[in-house]
Amino acid sequence: MSEHRSQAYVFRRYMWLYETLWTSGGATFETINDLWQRSSLGDGSPLPHKTFENHRRAVEELFDVEIVCDRATNEYSIKAAESETRLHEMMSSAIMLKNLMSSSDLERYVHLEKIYGGNEFLQTIIKALTDKRELTLSYRHNYDSTKEEELTVKPVGIKLFRQRWYLIAEKPDGKHYSYSLDRIMDVACGENVRPSKLSIEKLFADSFGIIVEAETDVEEIVLKVEREQANYFKSLPLHRSQCVVDEDCDFVTFRLKVAPTYDFIMEILSHGPRVEVLAPESVREKVARRIEEMAGLYRK
Repeated sequence: MSEHRSQAYVFRRYMWLYETLWTSGGATFETINDLWQRSSLGDGSPLPHKTFENHRRAVEELFDVEIVCDRATNEYSIKAAESETRLHEMMSSAIMLKNLMSSSDLERYVHLEKIYGGNEFLQTIIKALTDKRELTLSYRHNYDSTKEEELTVKPVGIKLFRQRWYLIAEKPDGKHYSYSLDRIMDVACGENVRPSKLSIEKLFADSFGIIVEAETDVEEIVLKVEREQANYFKSLPLHRSQCVVDEDCDFVTFRLKVAPTYDFIMEILSHGPRVEVLAPESVREKVARRIEEMAGLYRK
């Protein structure tokens, strides 16, 4: 077995242990060993306790979690903390994708949205983030397909939005920029640097989507949504600040605090006449202008 395949096999074992402990909510070593033997990785062979302990420590270090043993029940489980919620969400998504991809029978039943390019750069970007290195990019701008720029940036993080991966990075002038991976022509790790002080979570805390506009202030926005569409808004909030302020048989009124950037305005327009901006007036006017522009195209 090649070194690459060997590493991939070991990582799958770690993923299996994480998945088993997380989805079961807790299991004894005997149960883990039984599940291991019945898995495709175990293939009928027992899991030595020493190997389990090695894997346990590796999972703790790799995924920054703690695996604890309840001495009253002898059950091992992943100790969940509120700060680890996002990690568990990402791991759950990874586990789900792994299970889908490992079953050829599911291919005709499952259709996943396509990610538009740049996936081949993710590993290099993640390595730069973890090793605290600069990234050297060759980037083709969206507004001019003939213009390519060579630049060196400090990576801040990565973000997935609307079927595209984005590299969020700090430019030499200290400002941040979102680089769509499908427009990156080439990328390479550079010199070790002091990590950027920018926080990707704080950066997008008041935004919907990928755009952050320094000149666009956060607003308290009130939306009037038709009852049927409101159920969609309740299950998939536009922003973490979203809350219901009123509802009746026909409409639900939502309030949220967010910067009304281009991404946000386009999202409101995508719902057509089923969503109305009640306040503030400035955002109503932004939406109204877009509607007038669109209507003008069809009056010609």
